[in-house]
Amino acid sequence: MAANAGDDPDSLMSLATVFCLRNLRKTMCYQGSRSRLCLRSDIFLPSEICDKLVNTYMELVHTDSHFEPEESFFQLFSDPRSTRLTRVQLREEFVRDRDLEAIRKQVGSSAGSSAGSSPAESAALAVLAVYI
Repeated sequence: MAANAGDDPDSLMSLATVFCLRNLRKTMCYQGSRSRLCLRSDIFLPSEICDKLVNTYMELVHTDSHFEPEESFFQLFSDPRSTRLTRVQLREEFVRDRDLEAIRKQVGSSAGSSAGSSPAESAALAVLAVYI
């Protein structure tokens, strides 16, 4: 991740995202009942950040042998009042049915609340999961 002279350095957002993912319990989460990872109640994550967290998480799980995946990571995105997802890429071997169920709640609540929304607004609320 460190850049040599002449290389493009990682963006501050990328560095902060990786730091948060490596230190979830020290930054935006706490360990709830049954060792489940929970988002702190004072946290709201807009779509740009949520998408970056999920996509970077998938990249770290897939490419970094020192990164420890969190059992309940995707459960963090089950409440659309505190998190928003718009476009994520998921790898089939790392995503379980309960993870997809948590992410589906984003789409389910968006569909119910967007009855008066334009098609463009409704489309912007949809989650795209790409299986690689």
